[in-house]
Amino acid sequence: PAGQGPPKGSGPPGAMGQPPPLVASQGVGSGGAGHTTAPPSKAPAMYNPTAVNSKRAGPTPAPAAQGQGETQDQMNSGAPPVGQQMGPPPGQQPGQQMGQQGAPQAQGHQNRLPPLNQGVPQAAPLQGISSGTPTKAGSQHQQQQGNQGPATPSGKSRIDPNQVPRPAAEQEELKEFRTRSLSTNSVPQASSAYRVIDDGNCSPRFMRLTVNQIPTTRELATRLAIPIAVCMQPMAEIPDGETPVQYVTDLISGPVRCRRCRGYINCHVQFVDGGRHWLCNLCGMMNSVESDYFSTLDAQGKRRDLQDRPELRYGSVDLAATQEYFNRPAMHPAYLFAIDVSANAVQTGLLAATCRAVQAAIESLAEDGGLHEDTMVGVMTFDMQLHFYNLASGQEDELPAMHVVPDIEDPFVPTPSSMVKLKEKKDAVVKLLEALPGLFQNNAYGEAAVGSALQAATQALEPNGGKVVCIFGSPPTLGAGKVSRLDDHTAVGTERERKFLCAEGTYYADLAKRCTQLQVSVDLVACTGSYADLATIGTICKLTGGQLQFIHKFDQNLHAPKLNYDIARCVVRPTAFEAVLRVRCSTGLAVENYFGSFTKTPEGDIELPATDADKSLSVLLKLESDMPSDRTAAAIQCALLYTATDGTRRIRVHTISVLATNNISTIFRAADLDSLVNFYAKQSVMEPLTLNLEAIRNKLIQNCVQILYVYRKYCATNPAPGQLILPESLKLLPLYTLGLLKNKALTSDTAIVKSDERSFLRQRLLTLSASDTSTFAYPRMFPLHNLAAHHGTLNSAGETVIPPSMSLSVEKLDPEGAYLLDNGETMIMWLGKAVPRSFLQEVFGIHNLGQNEAGRLQLFAYDNDLSRKVFAIVEQIRSKRSCFPGLQVVQQNDLAETQLFAFMVEDRAAAVVSYVDFLCHIHSQIQAKLV
Repeated sequence: PAGQGPPKGSGPPGAMGQPPPLVASQGVGSGGAGHTTAPPSKAPAMYNPTAVNSKRAGPTPAPAAQGQGETQDQMNSGAPPVGQQMGPPPGQQPGQQMGQQGAPQAQGHQNRLPPLNQGVPQAAPLQGISSGTPTKAGSQHQQQQGNQGPATPSGKSRIDPNQVPRPAAEQEELKEFRTRSLSTNSVPQASSAYRVIDDGNCSPRFMRLTVNQIPTTRELATRLAIPIAVCMQPMAEIPDGETPVQYVTDLISGPVRCRRCRGYINCHVQFVDGGRHWLCNLCGMMNSVESDYFSTLDAQGKRRDLQDRPELRYGSVDLAATQEYFNRPAMHPAYLFAIDVSANAVQTGLLAATCRAVQAAIESLAEDGGLHEDTMVGVMTFDMQLHFYNLASGQEDELPAMHVVPDIEDPFVPTPSSMVKLKEKKDAVVKLLEALPGLFQNNAYGEAAVGSALQAATQALEPNGGKVVCIFGSPPTLGAGKVSRLDDHTAVGTERERKFLCAEGTYYADLAKRCTQLQVSVDLVACTGSYADLATIGTICKLTGGQLQFIHKFDQNLHAPKLNYDIARCVVRPTAFEAVLRVRCSTGLAVENYFGSFTKTPEGDIELPATDADKSLSVLLKLESDMPSDRTAAAIQCALLYTATDGTRRIRVHTISVLATNNISTIFRAADLDSLVNFYAKQSVMEPLTLNLEAIRNKLIQNCVQILYVYRKYCATNPAPGQLILPESLKLLPLYTLGLLKNKALTSDTAIVKSDERSFLRQRLLTLSASDTSTFAYPRMFPLHNLAAHHGTLNSAGETVIPPSMSLSVEKLDPEGAYLLDNGETMIMWLGKAVPRSFLQEVFGIHNLGQNEAGRLQLFAYDNDLSRKVFAIVEQIRSKRSCFPGLQVVQQNDLAETQLFAFMVEDRAAAVVSYVDFLCHIHSQIQAKLV
């Protein structure tokens, strides 16, 4: 593995008797998605050039003792014994590599594997590579399915699958990151544990750049191949132990802004002329300082009141908005719950579970001391009619009066008292929720007018704005906005699928436009068992900053915990209402496009009736002109004008300043994989209108090929012919690209995804954070049957220690083991056929498990050590997610086992090659470009 020195049997690159390696990872600094970097004082570490996979080539020999296991090639080549390092050439510092002209190159290491063939490989098609034989754990089921499940890499490969780059195990201890060091120190991996100290740049939780050094010329930016993009999550939650965003309220004349670019003053501006002027770091404009903001400068040119000015000290601040930022009185939080009471919702238990979940959410709202005292709530129900409730009238011991709206083609709000102050009428709302399951227990109406309910809910929130949370279990097949097209399972992965990924008609887009004008955001929780055309109805979530949740075939025994969490999360997470976002850049840089869930105005602003801590967007930048020769830094500023939940109008300003350079090697060193994967994922799911699925998938592959080709051509240090060179910072780019190709949102495998699920996942990708996107592309799998003593216990940071993650291949599944897979949206616990009875007894309270019975199992914390550890690990993973990942238990050879195979990124699937073969394909494409 990277950073551990040469393994046994490996010599230096190109050593006598050893073929040049296929894969080489050249270090460009640490932080390659969690991989460690070899210390500068050590020589490059290398991959073990094992010929074939050990599971297909016989048992792996036991490791030899140090000094006794060198191969004949190593001894003939004069390579140092294992544990020793080769010294640098004369005149070269340890840890440096020399370029073609002798200039020191980026420090790091080279991880190498032998080539497949002698000479230059030809570019081969991605699909159609031989899949080899089925793997041990899944062999029986794969044979039953016609070998459509995962399989091992082709026997032609000489790459050892155990030595290719993979995500490092999550660190247990908290690391400290100072934001001023952004361009010189690697940004922490998005999913890792780190503590941010804001000393001049905003936290990477708020903004992450794909490259933390910006090219200074258009020619270099074009050559680079890495898109200059920013993953923004302006309302991201700040963990305990970090300084919260400072709220500045003492600016007498309001926020200080540049007269030309309208950027906000920040800690990167320069004060001159004794403090009477300041130089904008975005456009270079010289601005005068107002008398009420003036301060003299010290000997270092710093303002003497610097410690009292958070906006001049931190990369992120909240500025109190003055009256010029108001176009209407600031709204107060308002939440209207629209609940499906049709016969289907009653029979499946969805109605009862929804009422309990909404009641718990309202109780949580009432306990939030930071909410505005005029926070309002309301409840409406719907089936083939709409029902509003007069929550403001009636006695305490009486149910609110119901008003029925039978006209679902042109609905209206029959009572102005459908929204009430939570502080005054909480008991009335709770009483109604408790009564609803009984009121509709004999409901015979089997359909639900979802579109009509959303239109009426928007009208109910019109005076103030707010959020609609709509929970439904029946497809919207009648009333306004009814969907009429039928699902076509055979369209998945074909050209015909494009129309199913786009909305049918304009009803929901028009309603979303009206919602944006009224500052109403819509969250949908679809609990349908049949096709509901989520691509159409989900449009209203996408354009209003809302969220679409999907629970297929709702089962109250399995899905009630997820419903409780997701509804509560909709209302209690940090939220910005009636928000407008604008991104500004340094001279030369400009915004090219936005990717996410929002409405874009003709002026280029991003309108969000609501955005919250779980929402992110990607912003693609372009270099319009060469930067001035005297400019050494480039800045990006995100300004979010919003109303907080306490009713105050604020401007949240995030500023980041990074080095500008004309050195392509240092740009690669400062690349950020998590942000890059997040950008590519969002870009891919926003292109179905212009590109078909196959074109989108090919574009992802070509992006990966081009980046690695550019690195090899302009940055690699004397690469041997036939090598695939991987920059340390982006060594996992091929793996995550393959993960996106195999993901249900983009896969061409019709057997593992349906239309509604595809539409939901594509919209989900538009809002996922950088951390969640990486996990979504390459899920994490953990062994549960062999936990160490400290696994499942609390560490010094107060978090549960989870076991190291494993590679995603069914070869790793031991029939006597139990494994937990997490992709951020769902969890699957796989139980081997020979899992010990003691595990079943301690974790699930059963003695044995019959065929296809694992799906009914639920996880509880029993009074034993193993159960408590497993339960704590699952809860720790859930605590890091923006939604509630449900847990499904499957057993080896059960029918449901195919759901696990869909996440085995490294195995060959029905339509895409294995990880090892994908590396070979990338290698052949690069070689073809070089030729």
